[in-house]
Amino acid sequence: MVVGGFLDSVPSALFIAAHVMFLALGIWAATRRESALATRTTLFWLYALSQVGFLGFFFGLVTMKMAVLIEQMLVAVIVIGAAASSRTRMTSQSAR
Repeated sequence: MVVGGFLDSVPSALFIAAHVMFLALGIWAATRRESALATRTTLFWLYALSQVGFLGFFFGLVTMKMAVLIEQMLVAVIVIGAAASSRTRMTSQSAR
């Protein structure tokens, strides 16, 4: 058995529900107004968009490999953005 093969027997509705929940989480985080989160709003929207890619798979619009590729590319941009944002914030705080 391939690792994770048992997941093939889980109904798609459960996965759809999980990705809708993750989408809602991303939207919730992106719409928060606290200053600590506001600088990362774009990154949260990218996370939400990554979930739309997965939902596209479940609705037959893209293949699983394409959904994963979309998600991983967006996660890479999120990581780069978060790291760049942290570096910029650390540099500006050091200057004070």
